[in-house]
Order: sequence, then structure tokens, then C-alpha cells
Amino acid sequence: MKIKLLVLSLITASSFNFLSAQSTSPSPYCDASFDDQQGFPVADAINSVSLGTLTNATNAQYAAPHYVFYNNLAAPNLVKGNTYNLSVVFNVQGGAGFGVWIDFNHNNTFDQNELVMGSTASAWLNISSNTVMSQNITIPLTALTGTTRMRVRIVEDDNYTMTNGAAILPCNLSSSITDVMDWGETEDYTVNITSSVGISEISEMSQFTIYPTLVSNTLTVNKNISEHLIYVIRNVAGQEIQTGNINSTEQQIGVNSLSEGIYFLQLLNNTVSLGQQKFIKTKE
Repeated sequence: MKIKLLVLSLITASSFNFLSAQSTSPSPYCDASFDDQQGFPVADAINSVSLGTLTNATNAQYAAPHYVFYNNLAAPNLVKGNTYNLSVVFNVQGGAGFGVWIDFNHNNTFDQNELVMGSTASAWLNISSNTVMSQNITIPLTALTGTTRMRVRIVEDDNYTMTNGAAILPCNLSSSITDVMDWGETEDYTVNITSSVGISEISEMSQFTIYPTLVSNTLTVNKNISEHLIYVIRNVAGQEIQTGNINSTEQQIGVNSLSEGIYFLQLLNNTVSLGQQKFIKTKE
């Protein structure tokens, strides 16, 4: 009888998960599971996530240890420089915080500057079965193109939050009882970072010049502002080919590794484009 009740409870609690989820392993990313404070469950949950073409509504907490990677869902295309509305609905049972991270640099780590939305130390989530958090996020022009991971997390843990408040982390600090978070849920998704499709062959008015425009080895950039900038070289399809830093008003960039053809060099001040200039890579 006990075995039947156990099987029935597992099916009831987790039936929706088997239909929508594909993986319960976060690898190669860090662990973000929960231990239900050694057997005391609290239903802090992610009810739904929406970003671009991605919409995933589960309206329930994923089965213990409450981590899931929805790698079977279509990845939304997020164009660098574009702004998208990110909306997450939570079921909040107690003092909890949340965070959403996107691994823009593809290093299999959710860095501090990759937090795109989240609670601060004093910004607790409202206790409700339908707490909606919504914010416009801009995809950095410095993000690497291709598929990468997005993590959504709600955390309630008295030992952690008494010290850090509602400013939560994307990972458990270790596998020890004290470092595994008590209550909550973590959902991972795949997103696809893209460049804008195509580039006009007419150079934009910009705050810099380049020479020579027919170049085999070294391109020289002259800029009119003193700030340190980022450069991006793209092909005519808009694909990012090479990137780096511009630290002086006149700087040389090696382009000998590029194939012959037409390219565009763009300078960025944080996420703001200062224009682009066309050049042609020739034989050495």
C-alpha cells in the first residue's frame, strides 16, 4: 500500500514535468538545485517565462530537487542591440528573491554582469500565487553570437537571505547542506544570440575613420573621442568575424587572418554604435 501511495504521489506531483522537460542536469553549468530544508517542502515556483518567441507556462514547481533545463523548447532569436520584454510569473510562499541571467560570453558561467533582471537586497518578491516581474532587456552588442544558456531562479533560504537579503546567486556555493538553497525552483533555457541580418554597403556617418580601405595586413583606426571603445568587424551578411578593444585615438588592427572580401568595422561605446566603415580585404 505504501509503495502504491508513493508512486501515485510522484505521478501527481510531476506528471506535467515529463511532458515538457527534457533534462535535469545543469552541466556544464553550476548546480542550482534545492533541498527542501531536509524534507520540509515550500512551493516557491516559476509559473511561466516569456522572452521573445519563448513562452513556457508550467504553473507549478518542478519535482525535487526543483531544477530543470528545458532544452527541448525552441530557442528564441535575440538580435544584438535589440530590446525585448522579459516577463516571469512566480508563486511566492515566503521571503524570496529572484534572478535571470544570460551567458552572453559563452563561458558556461553566469557572471555578475550577466544578470539581466532580478531582485536587489531589499526588493523582496510579493507573496502571491501570481507575482509578475516584467522588464525590457537589451541584448549587448558585445554578446557572442550563437546559442547560449539563460537561467531563471527563485530562492527562499533563511540562512542566506538573512545576510544577503533578496539579492540571490545563480548557483549553490557548494554541495554542503548549508550551501544548497532551501526552497525555490530553477529553470534553464537555450536562447540564440544573432547579429542583425545584412549590412548596408554605404558607410554610416561616424565619429571615426579608417585607412587604407583596401587592406592586406593592418587597418588603422582614427577616432575623435578619447573613451576606450570596442570594435567589431562583420561580413556583408552581418556576421561577427573579429572583435577587440580600441584604447587610443589612433590604433592599428591586424586583419591578415581575414579572407578576401568586403567587411565593415563598427565602433561601440558600451552598447551604443558610433557608426561603421567599409573596407576590402585584399591579398597580401
